Amino acid sequence: MPRRARQLIPAGFPRRVELIAAGAVAIVLAHLLLAQLTIVLALTFAAVGKVTRWRLYWLLTPTVAGLAWMLAVGPGEALAGFTAGPSSVLGHLTGAHAAGHVVRPLAAFAGIGGWLPRQFPVALPLAAAEAGLIGWLGWLHTDEWAVPPPRPGAVAALCAAVAARRIRSGAVLTRDGLALGITPSTGAVAGLTWREISRGVLVTGADAREVTLTCLQVVHAAIRRRKPVIVLDDGHAAGLAHALAATCLATGTPLRRDGGSGTDLDLSLVVLERSAALVLLDSPESAALAASRLTALGASLHRIGVDGDGLVWVPAAERLPAQVLAALVSDGVAAGLPVLAGAVSPAAAGRLAGLVGALLVHRVTDRGLADGLATRMGTRLLPAAVAAARAAQSLPAPAQQAVLTPCPVIEARALLSLRPAEFVLVTPSPRRRAATLCRLVPARLPRYGNHGRRQ
Repeated sequence: MPRRARQLIPAGFPRRVELIAAGAVAIVLAHLLLAQLTIVLALTFAAVGKVTRWRLYWLLTPTVAGLAWMLAVGPGEALAGFTAGPSSVLGHLTGAHAAGHVVRPLAAFAGIGGWLPRQFPVALPLAAAEAGLIGWLGWLHTDEWAVPPPRPGAVAALCAAVAARRIRSGAVLTRDGLALGITPSTGAVAGLTWREISRGVLVTGADAREVTLTCLQVVHAAIRRRKPVIVLDDGHAAGLAHALAATCLATGTPLRRDGGSGTDLDLSLVVLERSAALVLLDSPESAALAASRLTALGASLHRIGVDGDGLVWVPAAERLPAQVLAALVSDGVAAGLPVLAGAVSPAAAGRLAGLVGALLVHRVTDRGLADGLATRMGTRLLPAAVAAARAAQSLPAPAQQAVLTPCPVIEARALLSLRPAEFVLVTPSPRRRAATLCRLVPARLPRYGNHGRRQ
């Protein structure tokens, strides 16, 4: 269920409007008497946050600035500067009342030009905290679907630049998985965990080069992690064998090849020594034979209670028979040898989307495939009026506009409008996660010497 708006004071509370008005007046009066600069800064910060749609953590900047200022001038001096104005105002009001004179409100703020600037060191963190509270209340009082998306700021841009630079330099491994690129809106690393990969991964898109490059990034990370990698190559992807050989050479990983018949290579040895293997599929018979050998390997691993902890890469899934590919995916999950499938064909991608766990989608051009993938990526409940507006459909009847209806988490038109190197990532387990508008960042291979030692 989507998060609905909640009020701190329930709507049915007696005299709710009068209570809110009295509280607002009390807050303003307290600020005018005790924290004059704080209310000005708080309202300014709240307005800036609303206009820019920055995340609330941008308020850490004035908070840190105020704390640094307090340390520079001394906490005692900063506190004395903050209380000088309130003391003057309260002293004037108390003295005027004791003397029996008519209180002149503006006279209480005489000399404001001298004591108001002294409030800055303490007022900055206090105003940031109040602006954060205002922002949180605005989020709490708004339905989930009506909250405007945050706008990336300088912090997100800086984090994205740092993350992209690290990935390009070869930092493809993360604590529990691998890095594929970045999410520009947050600056976070976009990637997969090994647990998410364990149920299989489909990489699809209209550009075969983007699909292959993304798969190579996953294979690169798996080899760096010293996982057994078995590549089923039909020979149509130009340069694939060379790229795999370069990755193995750079990481000091043995690469074994078969002679094209599919029977020359001992796949159990590849798993045992945690190396890489290139199996050439030169005919439909060799593809079926390779699949049966992988099935037998998985059965033997399952029989002795050993997880393969590896990866099977099928660069062009559309060139394998559908039955063979389905058996590879299901058997690979059970054996700990999940399938990483690259597919450009809409028909093959549509079949595989229902078999694997994780979906990584670059721009697609087939509307039917986009609709099918959007359905596979999960739904969320939204009011019928909101769902119709997002799908560019006609509005339902007024009586039905507020009814919650399933709506795709990622719209089909978003998959059709992705730009080069952009991708969408959805994983259903161990927890459902959707990353939209990520950008692929290719990782450089590490440099090794002639004996496999890193330079």
